Amino acid sequence: MRTSKKVRNSFLLYVLPILCAGLLNTIWFPDPRLKIFHFGVLASIVLECVFLQWCFSAQRRFPQKQMRRNITLFVASFMLLGILTVTKYNFVFSGSTAARYLWYAYYLPFTFAPTFMMRASLCFGKADDYRLPKRWDLLFLPPALFSAGVLTNDLHQLAFAFPNGFDTWEQDYTHGVIYYLAVVWIALMVLSVCLLVIRSAFSRRLFKTAWLPALVAAVMLLYYTFYALPGDHPVFQFFRNMYPLSSFTCIVGIALWESFILARFVVSNRDYPAIFAASSLNAGLADNSFQVREISDRGVRPQPEQLQQAAKSGEVLLPDGDTLLKAQHVQGGWFYWTENIAELRRMREKLDETADYLNEENAMMRLSAEIDEGRRATALKTRLYDRVTESLRPQLEQLNTLLEHPSEDETAFRNMLKVCSVLLAYAKRRSYLLLEASQTPVFEKEELPLCLEESVRALRLADVECSFAAQPGLPVAADDAVKLYEAFESAVEAALPALASLAVSLTQSDGRTTLTLDAALTTEKPTPAMQTAFVEAGRRLDGAGAGFVLRVGSREVVAS
Repeated sequence: MRTSKKVRNSFLLYVLPILCAGLLNTIWFPDPRLKIFHFGVLASIVLECVFLQWCFSAQRRFPQKQMRRNITLFVASFMLLGILTVTKYNFVFSGSTAARYLWYAYYLPFTFAPTFMMRASLCFGKADDYRLPKRWDLLFLPPALFSAGVLTNDLHQLAFAFPNGFDTWEQDYTHGVIYYLAVVWIALMVLSVCLLVIRSAFSRRLFKTAWLPALVAAVMLLYYTFYALPGDHPVFQFFRNMYPLSSFTCIVGIALWESFILARFVVSNRDYPAIFAASSLNAGLADNSFQVREISDRGVRPQPEQLQQAAKSGEVLLPDGDTLLKAQHVQGGWFYWTENIAELRRMREKLDETADYLNEENAMMRLSAEIDEGRRATALKTRLYDRVTESLRPQLEQLNTLLEHPSEDETAFRNMLKVCSVLLAYAKRRSYLLLEASQTPVFEKEELPLCLEESVRALRLADVECSFAAQPGLPVAADDAVKLYEAFESAVEAALPALASLAVSLTQSDGRTTLTLDAALTTEKPTPAMQTAFVEAGRRLDGAGAGFVLRVGSREVVAS
């Protein structure tokens, strides 16, 4: 919402109704018999609606729960004061005992309202679920005592004294000690609120907006001056009739708090659109007709048709070919964001190059074996290469099948890339293990943990939640390491279509190395094909000096 719209809404919701209420109070009739109370009651109803609307607005703007609760009680006190005032002047006889007790009751909201305002001010800068310490409940004790003292004034006359009796109480009375203590308490609470707000403003260096609360304070002082000046000057009388003292006190209390908000002395959520616009998100907000309403600095402004298509299908590729538009429904509209998939495209091209390279390497290895078959040293290498090729044949053939006819569907293509990353990681690391195994019988370094860790990273790219833990510096026999890695890959490839998470641990006890896999599937239990593949993976370690344990959920599937 732009600033001009905020000002217009504030004028329509608050300023205009308050002015109308004041004008209703100034309606004058030449014949007193024609003056009826309905205009004063109507003005009071208008003000009550304004207070209620402001209370609802405050509930939306303040995230701090304790502050919202105290502001609600603050406004409720003003509404009670308005009800007491209109009842006294329009529904009971002037000078009666009921009118006097309604007058006494004014001091109940008069003393409690600034107390609630003070408690709300104590929540500045606190967390949303912050609660005031119990010691601050003592703030309710003075207004409770003052209110009780005023309400029982007929018994002791320590708040208002009536020298000539109760018959002329409206015209002839003096103030007592309880009244002055109540006034001091009200002034102390208002001053404390101002000091808290000023401290908050100085801590954030908000000096340029201080004119707004000062303007409200100036209007308040001007009115109180007109009200206090003696005489029946038309200007003074106009202001007195327009807003009675009680009504004006309520209006200026809410206006002062609203000025704190507009001056940003009090933090509210009215600036969230500005924060969103200044954020680093590649996002925006659109209404239900897919028209963009808010956008961040780095966000793009898509066409309504593109947003509608993204809302329908979940995502859509923008014309530049590198930006993916996604949308999610929120209350009142749509939240959309963009993702740059240029890196994913480059990864696809790199995978294609890697697959071509592996195919070329496979052909070169075969050719080298045929040419150097007669030489002993070359024959040894050829057998080793053939062993690598043969052991990787299922993975290479699966890669050829996947990359030969890639799917046109983006989701299927991305799933294919994830499988390819797992296969390529295994192909790379399995070749390395076989080459190292031909040089040394025991791996003193962390060759096997490095292989498992790279496969785990590939599984994470395939959207599988993985964790890996290994004891550092485990010596493992080369043949056992190769068999453990083969068993790991066989189990993973069998479970990959339904694999949700995998925990891998490599431990050693009493010289025996054990690889443990804890898997969670998206299916209720392993399929027969999975079960067969899991058992075959465990059989790879028959006769080896290492152990392999596979658990699916809480059920142990393989233990060798």
